[in-house]
Amino acid sequence: MIVASWNCRGAGNKTFPATVQEVVRRYDINVLCLLETRVSGCKADEVVRRCGFSNWLRVEASGYTGGIWVLWNDHEMQVNYICSSTQLLHCEICDLRNGEKYLTSFVYGETSRAKRMNLWHSLRTITGHLERAWLVVRDFNTFLKPQDKLGGSPPNYQAMRNFADCVSDTGLMEIPIVGERFTWEKKGVNERLDWASGNLEWELNFSQSKVTHGLKFKSDHRILVINTGTGAPNSRLTTRPFKYNAAWSMEEGFTDIVGKSWNNTDWYNLLSGFLTEKK
Repeated sequence: MIVASWNCRGAGNKTFPATVQEVVRRYDINVLCLLETRVSGCKADEVVRRCGFSNWLRVEASGYTGGIWVLWNDHEMQVNYICSSTQLLHCEICDLRNGEKYLTSFVYGETSRAKRMNLWHSLRTITGHLERAWLVVRDFNTFLKPQDKLGGSPPNYQAMRNFADCVSDTGLMEIPIVGERFTWEKKGVNERLDWASGNLEWELNFSQSKVTHGLKFKSDHRILVINTGTGAPNSRLTTRPFKYNAAWSMEEGFTDIVGKSWNNTDWYNLLSGFLTEKK
């Protein structure tokens, strides 16, 4: 099963549904969470339908900020609502193909350290009622340690301590990552704001799970793609010929990679390296 989370920085653009469809095709996503959608109400319903999903749950945006959408198709998945707040949507995900079930909390943390205290309280409350596998996928808008930020002003150490205390209290463990460490990039500043973690029961039941920090597409956040490592293979997977993806040109270092490949006579190995780096 493939679950993904993407801080899309707004879903109101006319081309947004086509971008989402490309994201879903590229990563073979079964359940997609969109964060910071900045769209709500009837307009949000229309955008979701154009994205190609049959069902969804939403935490509405507050004005021009926030918003959590969880999207899926009924013939593959069932997502059951449990509870929510302005910063969190907690649900149960069921794979209808093999009966696999687990709890998931999708999180969009406030940029204010004071307002994030409510989020830490919510996660601790959920932990107190858990006896099942629990996945937490989130943009916390803060760092766990100083190494999670490269460039710009120094991180807030009290905010990091609040985050670390919550991780310790909830028993969450980071899911191993594949690809680029940082998930947010802008004007020479790199930050890790997006995370995927599980509790002990998750680790025991989904020990082969991995999270890929994928492309940014038209956002400054990379998409998080979580493969549970179990379950039926996606029916959408097919063998397809190589195609150039225009989104590659928006990736930092793209020109350098292409230049090195072009000037090297061992083109086959360079091509293989390029494709591996972009996956």
